[in-house]
Amino acid sequence: MKTLLFLLVFSALLFIGCTNNSSDLTSPDAQITQQLYSPNWIKLPADLEQGFGVETEYSAEKLIKGKNGGYILLDFVIHRPGNELGDFTAHAKVKVRKNSFPAQEYRTFTVSLDPEYLILNITPSPSTLDKQLVVDLYVKGIDVSQINPDTFSFIFVGDNTEILNTESESLLFNSRANWIKVMRAEIIAPTDETPSGARYAFTR
Repeated sequence: MKTLLFLLVFSALLFIGCTNNSSDLTSPDAQITQQLYSPNWIKLPADLEQGFGVETEYSAEKLIKGKNGGYILLDFVIHRPGNELGDFTAHAKVKVRKNSFPAQEYRTFTVSLDPEYLILNITPSPSTLDKQLVVDLYVKGIDVSQINPDTFSFIFVGDNTEILNTESESLLFNSRANWIKVMRAEIIAPTDETPSGARYAFTR
């Protein structure tokens, strides 16, 4: 009887462990399970879930030629009358450098903002680039009062769960005016290839 009870408990624990390991990889928490540290992601206000409705997708898409390079711009406002943080505003600019991929090729780039965390999703297609992307991101209308200046950063999260630091021209937040921004962020990478499915995120 004791042996049977032990087997049942052991099986239950094993099942729970397997279930936890199969988490949705679109979750920032899932992306960092194999990393040496766990970034403290900045979460967007809960009331924005209504703004990020099924009928409205906050993303931008552009077809870019290799020899020319180009910019993908994402701008939108979610009005929140009476909210102490004011309207939610997001502005993103992603630069694809000239000759980041073969000169005569065209590739479609999509930029979108995650509806739960302050994460910018960037999807080049096909998969790799020969030069780093340059990212500007400004968001207003969120509570940034809990940010620790000593740990505040803007990081890169690859589709292979790799987390890398970025270099930027400026990385700022204003807790009185409820905004946060980074300018000209680039990956500090050991390789010159930028994977597909890249994400850039603020951490606090």
